[in-house]
Amino acid sequence: MDKNKMKIMREKGESIREILYLWLPEMIFATMFISLPPIIDSYIIASLKSTTTYGALGMANNFIHSLLKFAEAIPVATMIIIGHNNGAKNYEECGKDLGDTFWTTIILGLMQFLAISFGANYIFSWLGVPEKMIQVGAPFLKLKSFGILLTFISLGFFAFMKALKNTKIPMAIQITGTGFFVLFDYILVHGKFGFSQLGLTGSALATIIQYSITIVLAILYILTNQDYKKYFTKTFFCFFNFKKVLHLLNLSWPIMIDKSSIAWSYVWLSKMIAPLGKYAISSFDIIKNLERFAFLPAVAFAQIIVFLVSNRLGAKDPVGAKANIKKVMLMTSVLVSMSLIFLCYNSKYFIKLFDPKNKLTDFASPVLIIISLLVVFDFIQLILAGALRGAGDVRTVMWVRFFCCLLFFGPLSYFLSGLNIQNSVYKFALVYGSFYLNTGIIGLIYLLRIKTPKWQNKI
Repeated sequence: MDKNKMKIMREKGESIREILYLWLPEMIFATMFISLPPIIDSYIIASLKSTTTYGALGMANNFIHSLLKFAEAIPVATMIIIGHNNGAKNYEECGKDLGDTFWTTIILGLMQFLAISFGANYIFSWLGVPEKMIQVGAPFLKLKSFGILLTFISLGFFAFMKALKNTKIPMAIQITGTGFFVLFDYILVHGKFGFSQLGLTGSALATIIQYSITIVLAILYILTNQDYKKYFTKTFFCFFNFKKVLHLLNLSWPIMIDKSSIAWSYVWLSKMIAPLGKYAISSFDIIKNLERFAFLPAVAFAQIIVFLVSNRLGAKDPVGAKANIKKVMLMTSVLVSMSLIFLCYNSKYFIKLFDPKNKLTDFASPVLIIISLLVVFDFIQLILAGALRGAGDVRTVMWVRFFCCLLFFGPLSYFLSGLNIQNSVYKFALVYGSFYLNTGIIGLIYLLRIKTPKWQNKI
């Protein structure tokens, strides 16, 4: 990089130090929200030494992940709107936006809860898993969906704070909630301290406890923080503006589709992998969890780039917005590469943590290394998608992801899964690798979009 470009990166947008200051709490938050609970939960369930139970957890978690991505849409739209209003110093509008977000997340959360309550058995049957996994996994998914309802609500509060560039408190609250999850997951799954051994049911109950506590802490902080008084003429849940809710949904539904397109790709992957048997199903869950853990720096950067771009464009500074994108992309590539190298070097050690019977390690370890080489495609599209969302260009993100997943990834993965390949490791890696080839194409299209001026004025 020449000296002129280095000078621009120092002078435009936030400094690297400022970005890292915002990123670190978000990194910890992402660890506590996305990666650590499922990894610890998988470790606790693996200690039951039942491949069927572990496989059922993995299949359910693929679907739960898609629900979480659906749940993130409203908060992301909220960050865009509130970040823009905060940058323009329209403080009272920010408080009203929180009220609209609160009621919207409750309505959508109830809708998904009811849908999963009645459809869990059909979901597992469609995935094509063994009958024993259906019997174990469907009741777990039904109860877990209530925890997703609570997650919907908590993410709305976190979005409000993050849009105001407060990433520390969401981090602290999420750490506290995750601590309670780990405690009750261990107690209820194994039946410690006088409780009955509940297995997967205990895991679902631990999630409900976690997010009940999270919601209470978030509300208490927002209502008692003196710095937030300027945002509220009255308590946030008194605000409900139907037109603004429609605007929020209008901004959210493309995000729902784009996030769901990627999340549902994992569900589709699990369906393509299911015919390889229960060991492949369980290996898929292990690889996916470890990969997401190594990928956390990118997830955190993708979150903060939304409000960094939103605030810069709200302040009429598109040059600063682009400079922030370049800095975030550079830091993401360095940190993700380091984490993946460490993961691959110690792949067998990490896989054995979830394989007490030592039946999966020889299968999963080489696949993990192959998949790690392709992850670069995913973090590029992830950061660029966050930048486009921050500019309000959510429909570009939606259509690109939707059509790439539907018209390219779906047919390609289906074709590869049907090939007569005797080596199951190679077949598994080919099917899984098609996902990252798809994200590479998505990232290229996003990059071409950002090179045009059209993406900057979409809010």
